[in-house]
Amino acid sequence: MKKKIGFVAIGQAGGNIGKLFEDRGFSVLYLNTSQEDLRTIRNAKYTYHIAGGEGCNKDRAKAKRLVVKDFDSISREVYEKMDVSMVYVIFASGGGTGSGCGPMLIDLLLGDVASGEGRIESIGAITVIPDEKESPRAQINCYECFEELTAIEGIASVMAIDNSKGDRLALNQRLVSVFSDFIEIPNRHKDVRGNIDRAEIEETLKAKGMLVVTKVPAKESTTAAVLESFKKSAFAPIEPDMVIKYMAISSAGDVDVDAMRKEVGIPVDVFRTYNDRSTICCLAGLNYPKTRLEAVYRKAVENQELILKNLQAVSEPGMKKGVDFLSPARPSAAEAKPKASRRELMKKYMG
Repeated sequence: MKKKIGFVAIGQAGGNIGKLFEDRGFSVLYLNTSQEDLRTIRNAKYTYHIAGGEGCNKDRAKAKRLVVKDFDSISREVYEKMDVSMVYVIFASGGGTGSGCGPMLIDLLLGDVASGEGRIESIGAITVIPDEKESPRAQINCYECFEELTAIEGIASVMAIDNSKGDRLALNQRLVSVFSDFIEIPNRHKDVRGNIDRAEIEETLKAKGMLVVTKVPAKESTTAAVLESFKKSAFAPIEPDMVIKYMAISSAGDVDVDAMRKEVGIPVDVFRTYNDRSTICCLAGLNYPKTRLEAVYRKAVENQELILKNLQAVSEPGMKKGVDFLSPARPSAAEAKPKASRRELMKKYMG
């Protein structure tokens, strides 16, 4: 599976997570508007400095303009360096470079996937939700980033690290560790009672919506412990009224899948195997963390008056004035328009 999955790491936060994946043998391409940030990634095999960039200082609009100007070169780097069938784009939702570039780049690359360019078949995302103590600008960027991310048609699974849950580096390591263990299940976990194959892992990863993974040692592997571990994981909280598409679980100990269904929802399908070392459980196709994002929104609007004053004093073309996060209702699937052209997508993201 490691040969099938690659990562495009954008910005400093994306680069930090990407390096953890590269150290585990995955293929990673680092993109940044800051040459200085790229130089901090030691022994990186593939790096690319987005032309004209000198950092974005949490300015999403600036990041988007740079991507528009340099997209042909960026996409060429992705297709030349990523000899994989699935790509995850990694970025922080509260920053500038990653938050501005991430959703836009995913949408543009999916247009190429739809037209059959290259061998990449699906594109997902790994993003970071800022801690509540971070600046109002970071909260604004996060909410606007998720507005764009959730509207992308054809995107695969999205994983979200919630920085309010603890030390950032530890959270990054936890996500990378459990994700790596999960995709290795077909190689490492075999049992006469049933197995999970690579196709089932891929189907789980490709499901649109949020994806969360947890791991519990064999001695602690009870149904209650596995459910509790999701709350303590690096991922954004699971919504109370959850929609779920897949559950994939390799269980050790006494884990009752039927009891788990009552707590997490009824999945379309369950993929299951067994082992004697630990329980690894993945839930995929979940609804986005609306409750957590509403907290982000409230944190931003608490400072609305100050933000408005600052933006009116120093504004840039294309930047929104005010905390106007809530856009009109999006069209239903039945009303969805045909896939936009690359030029139309660029205009959409540039407002």
